[in-house]
Amino acid sequence: MIVQERTYEGIPVSAGIGAGRVHLLTRTPAMSHEPSAIDDSEIEAEVQRFRAAIDLSREQLEKIRRQVAEAIDDKHAEIITAQMLFLGDIEVVDKTIDDIRREKKNAEFLFNRRIDELIQMMSRFDDEFLRARDSDIFDVAHRVTNNLLQATASLLANLAPDSVIVAHDLAPSETAALIREHVAAFVLEKGGPTSHTAIMAKALEIPAVVGVANITSYIDKDTPIIVDGLTGHVITNPKPETIEYYRNEQVAFTELEKELELLLDQLPETLDGYSIRLRANIELPEELEHAAKHGARGIGLFRTEFLYMNRAAPPSEDEQFEIYRHALEVMHPHSVVFRTLDLGGDKFFSNVPMAPDINPFMGQRAIRFCLQQPDIFHPQLRAMLRASAYGRTRILIPMISGLEEFLEVKRHLRQVKEELKTANIEFDPNVELGAMIEVPSAAVVADTLATEADFFSIGTNDLIQYTLAVDRGNEKVAYLYEPLHPAILRLIRAIISAGHESGIMVCVCGEMASDPTMAIILLGMGVDELSMSAVSVPSVKKLIRSIRLSEAKLLAEEILGQPTIDGVKQIVRRRLKIHAAKQKMKKFGPQRPA
Repeated sequence: MIVQERTYEGIPVSAGIGAGRVHLLTRTPAMSHEPSAIDDSEIEAEVQRFRAAIDLSREQLEKIRRQVAEAIDDKHAEIITAQMLFLGDIEVVDKTIDDIRREKKNAEFLFNRRIDELIQMMSRFDDEFLRARDSDIFDVAHRVTNNLLQATASLLANLAPDSVIVAHDLAPSETAALIREHVAAFVLEKGGPTSHTAIMAKALEIPAVVGVANITSYIDKDTPIIVDGLTGHVITNPKPETIEYYRNEQVAFTELEKELELLLDQLPETLDGYSIRLRANIELPEELEHAAKHGARGIGLFRTEFLYMNRAAPPSEDEQFEIYRHALEVMHPHSVVFRTLDLGGDKFFSNVPMAPDINPFMGQRAIRFCLQQPDIFHPQLRAMLRASAYGRTRILIPMISGLEEFLEVKRHLRQVKEELKTANIEFDPNVELGAMIEVPSAAVVADTLATEADFFSIGTNDLIQYTLAVDRGNEKVAYLYEPLHPAILRLIRAIISAGHESGIMVCVCGEMASDPTMAIILLGMGVDELSMSAVSVPSVKKLIRSIRLSEAKLLAEEILGQPTIDGVKQIVRRRLKIHAAKQKMKKFGPQRPA
């Protein structure tokens, strides 16, 4: 039988190219266990059995945490610490104990029922950050269940040299176990760039591709495989010419890594001397070092939602202060933009009071929620202001829809500042307050908002979604989500112009900024800062350093005059082709005719 080469598509989350043979993990995320009744006399023994499994799981995770701290660093070890916190979650642990006593059934059934309910609730929301956390929950749940059942087998046992792990999912603690294994790459059916597993893969420098639908159903163990962590391509049974191609790509990648490393301390400056700021978006504190390593000059979007995950109560002011202060110290002398809690819509958190919304994307979310919950909003503002004494702090308010809302935020901020002054607590009185422009109404009145805001940050993901009335999570209309839509380009240009006319800086912090081509278009429109995933910073910097500002402006002017998406794309392709030809001539010189 002739075995044919096949290519799968996924999401690249850790750069590099790995090749080897498949080590297939066929575990599924199903957590179902059969219920069994227990007698009244057995209830407390069952509770103790469950508590013992929780305690043992905590001890095992602590051991893994120490191993990660020794092999990588303390910040990545915090990923495991976050899992340990889950073992103290009242909604899961304490209520499982209540269920045992009330329903008189076995612990593994009731515990996993709680887990299933939590995962099902999370799956209803289309949020990448939230979806990425379910791997952590499954990881802890499997560990507790295995301890209840006294199962100790390792899914990663007997790894051969140059193994490529292919699985439905890989838990963060399992990824940590790869520290001592020779793994060429891994491929997962689920996951995203913000998952803890993806973060661990980057730290371990293991090429990884996730989101490859149903791949475990199509391949067998020991199948030859190549994983392209740059493009997201996964090739099984590669032909000789494919193997040779990727050998060359690996050499080219190594050379590019060396070239980008040389750019680390160089400015993102065009050939005609115009410099733009490149910053990083982060989801978790352990990404700070990663951002600095890739040459980000500060943090353009520090998401704070992680603080509210898997806990019985909102984080204290002091806990938040310590995290914000640490971020400022790591990124010194550059600034950090802290976004206030963006709760609601497609984001769900434990034990935060929220009424159900018929349409959560347009309901009580983000700043609307915070203004209605000052007992949550004020401690966060106080923590950010207190941290400002340790570095340049900027506060960003999400989902601003108009001037009245922003003025209300400023009133709350003044109140918090007065409280700190009265308590003689040090802070920077000149902390900048920015408006996140991601709602069309805010874009339309950007000229008015710019008179009150200290800076703008354009959240292109939601701006595109709301403007085009497209739910990216709906596969029937996702194709309509188009950053190069003329309406989007004109809206962004208008926001930038409004900001500059009032003398404030304008940043773009959505996915558009991570695409080097889109970054050039935004540069041509006059944006002051770009904030992106840290791994995108070197490639965006490289392209910026290869062009003139005048070229970027010409490209922006040309596409802004186009009435159709296709017309915009044709111009972009033509300009990129010309630029590539210039770069080739510059590198190799004029080519002799054949």
